[in-house]
Amino acid sequence: MKQATPLLFLTCLFLAACDPRADAENPRFVTDPVSFGDIRDIVPAIGEIRPAGQVEVGAEITGRIIEIHADFDASVEAGQLLARIDPAPYEARLAQAQASLRTATASVAAARAERDNASRELVRARELASRGTVPTSLVEEREFALVTLGARLDQADAEVELANSRVEQAEIDLSRTEIRSPIEGFIQDRRIEVGQTVSAAQSTPTLFVVASNLSNVVIEALVAENDIGRVQQGLEVRFTVEAYPDEEFYGISGPVRRAPRENGRFVSYPVLIEASDPDQRLLPGMTASVEFIHDEARAVMRVRIESLTVRPADWCPDGFTDDDINNVPGFNADRMTESNRCAAFVGFLGAQLYHAGQRRLFVLEDGQPVLRRVRVGAQDDRYVEIIDGDLQIGDEILIRDRELF
Repeated sequence: MKQATPLLFLTCLFLAACDPRADAENPRFVTDPVSFGDIRDIVPAIGEIRPAGQVEVGAEITGRIIEIHADFDASVEAGQLLARIDPAPYEARLAQAQASLRTATASVAAARAERDNASRELVRARELASRGTVPTSLVEEREFALVTLGARLDQADAEVELANSRVEQAEIDLSRTEIRSPIEGFIQDRRIEVGQTVSAAQSTPTLFVVASNLSNVVIEALVAENDIGRVQQGLEVRFTVEAYPDEEFYGISGPVRRAPRENGRFVSYPVLIEASDPDQRLLPGMTASVEFIHDEARAVMRVRIESLTVRPADWCPDGFTDDDINNVPGFNADRMTESNRCAAFVGFLGAQLYHAGQRRLFVLEDGQPVLRRVRVGAQDDRYVEIIDGDLQIGDEILIRDRELF
């Protein structure tokens, strides 16, 4: 007898390790029992917690800060005064604009009076010209004067509108010396001090960062590209933070953003998660370990997921005839071997069950596979939940037939 080669010896060890249930009495079928346990199909990710709403409050005008009415972490209401810029220069500009408006208004009154007087003189000149008392050239002069004074009145009216707009702009600038909160929340950051001069000449400087109430937070989770296909809007999300390692928080996933984040060869996509925290323990900047719950079931009857696709070699249902295969669209029993006929019919039967909301698997009874119809629920990469079917805990389910390899 030849000595076994090392390769054959290792192969035997591998098969024995992979198939612990394949014993000497039943070497053909590999089975796994129906068990009771959990199913967890999750997508992991890491994200950063931030307030659901966050606004950077800036200054739209240039000036010196003379008052600050809110500090770090202070609660604020929408419209509450946060700081004040020195209003004196803007009050002076408003006074100048108002004076210019009064001047323009007076100019309108004077121009209107001159035009009205010119209109009356034109009427008198026309009456005298009709009697032959004055030459017609005088009428023409009065008509020209009336047109000129009318244009001057239009110009004065335009100057009033311009002065009005300057007054409105001065009032707006004066109102902007009061920095107010646009939302209800708290002061997350304050970036100014009393006496500091802010300049809005080139860009709007940020004075405060106001965050909304932390009863609702948002997590921007980065999901790896190989997992992003399993994440969609509306999935339940579970996450933990290092500050409370023994406590789980829950949220709902929002849309997947289509802007990839690239870090070398690693690509990820941000997904926003909305979460509620009534106790406001989750703080901005905390790192969250996120699990998108794609499918989950606890303490359920389950079988190995391979059992839904395996078929015993040459297995045929009892009473199977050629008429059964001929009734399958596209198949002709006369042109097929017996093995192919059985395989085709079993495949067709599986498709029928799938469309009916059922699946098939095989239970090993007295060493022979027996087909069972089941309904399945949650599944992960290893197990599938059995929600209905003639199965018992401990039933041996076929997961591999060595004759198919």
